[in-house]
Amino acid sequence: MSRVSQTTWVDIAAAAQIVAPGALITDDYQKEITDALRRNSVLDARINYVPATGDFSTYYEQTELNGGEFVDPRNPTSTAVSNPRVPKSLKVKALTNQANFGHYDLELAKQQNNFPELKAKDLNDMINGITLAHGKALWRGNDTSLAAPATLQYVGLQKQITNTFEIAKDASIVGGIRGKVAAMVASEKFELRPTAIYIDPIGHFYLEEEERQAANNNTQIAGLTKTTVGGLEVKAVMTSAGILPIIPEPFMQSTVNATDNTLTDYGIAIVTEPMIEYHYVGRKDAFLFEMGTVNDLQMKYVAIKYGAPVAKGASYAHASGKIVRPTVAKVG
Repeated sequence: MSRVSQTTWVDIAAAAQIVAPGALITDDYQKEITDALRRNSVLDARINYVPATGDFSTYYEQTELNGGEFVDPRNPTSTAVSNPRVPKSLKVKALTNQANFGHYDLELAKQQNNFPELKAKDLNDMINGITLAHGKALWRGNDTSLAAPATLQYVGLQKQITNTFEIAKDASIVGGIRGKVAAMVASEKFELRPTAIYIDPIGHFYLEEEERQAANNNTQIAGLTKTTVGGLEVKAVMTSAGILPIIPEPFMQSTVNATDNTLTDYGIAIVTEPMIEYHYVGRKDAFLFEMGTVNDLQMKYVAIKYGAPVAKGASYAHASGKIVRPTVAKVG
């Protein structure tokens, strides 16, 4: 008569090594490292990279077009005018990262054939650490002045842009976006054509909820899409500047609402991307240096990136806003 034993749970650590006739088994592990980490912002792939003109990269901005008056055609007179062109500058910043590899550890890993690609991954991730810090600081770098820097970070674009707006807790997000774009396009002084809308992903969620619950949204968002970087297709909104992509950007600055801590001010920006530039020195991406070994037999690698972002026409070509909505906790 056969007997069925009761199933029990055992500590797998007790089976860490098995020695049996014809078998010598030790624990192994997957050679791939699970890695779903974010490494850059969406904006970085869509802005213009231009060489810096110096340690303080300088450009000129014209904000007036003077002259032009009606006169008596039989007695024409004119007055000479000038158009002011203001020099503006931004200080070049630097980001760095380093990785050290012990000679013994490299040789031991090579001998065991464990993670043969790990050194290359670590070097790549060292550079990715720079691009991650760069991507965050593009939007929310803590410096306060382009020409008179107070910190080592960038001046975040949300700080640079002085044309601002707010979408209140009970106000329409779509209406707020369309109204602000209309105000920009309606300018008699500037010929403005915003190209994209960047929005905190949770703010984007609230926008989609608004559209889902709307009775008539066919002329605003429903069915409208645009392709951004890398084949990424996003929702779009019909505005006075045409159909603009609505791009979820996790690095947008979002803060707890000042009057109600159950609400969050989710960041949103309406931008004219051709007027956002990154002024670099040497090369667009990071330099990588192998420092060699010294008496500690450590192989040292250092990466460094030089540059800074600038939103030209900060008071008129772009708009930085906030969407006031109930707080949704972010993952991670």
